[in-house]
Amino acid sequence: MRHNGRVSEAATRRDVQREHTRARLLDAAIVEFRRSGSQMADINAIVKAAGVARSTFYFHFPTREHVLLELIRRDEVQLANEFGRFLDTRHDLPAVLTKIVELVLDLESRWGSALFHDVISLYFSPTRPEREQWANHPIFVLLAAEIERSRIRGELYDDVDAYHSAAFFLLGVYALLTTAGESNGERDVALKKFVTSTLRSLQPVG
Repeated sequence: MRHNGRVSEAATRRDVQREHTRARLLDAAIVEFRRSGSQMADINAIVKAAGVARSTFYFHFPTREHVLLELIRRDEVQLANEFGRFLDTRHDLPAVLTKIVELVLDLESRWGSALFHDVISLYFSPTRPEREQWANHPIFVLLAAEIERSRIRGELYDDVDAYHSAAFFLLGVYALLTTAGESNGERDVALKKFVTSTLRSLQPVG
């Protein structure tokens, strides 16, 4: 039993070390991706900054797209936690959609526009490493639940599909942020109009 215990402890230590290595690689990759873009990033610079061999990078991230996917997973959890705290207090759907836009803009600011564009492009890429499953994105799940609650309260059309409505809204926000005008003013106007048009498609005229 002790022998098994030692083996288990050793395996746990290896798992922890592996996760630490993966986190260091991700942090180093983000710095390099922000500097050069994901396609022009220097893998040698990443592994040097992380203090590992080049083969270790490819063990954790077989392609550059896998780095972007890991970044999405990590920061979406943080985004969803913040959104969840916002939802602890009752808000109407216009406030919920506006908060989503604010959170995504904060994410763009944190990543930088070039890296944000690379990450969002992955959503629309037919060659992404993993098939998109919206249910795997916590912020999507929270938004879909809010839309469904609004429908149940009678605030939306009876036939509103919460799942598709949440997906269309998030994709629309991402698309606008990567294609709207260069100035913040132009983008702000486009995003406000998008929120308004989304609400009009969901809410009966009262």
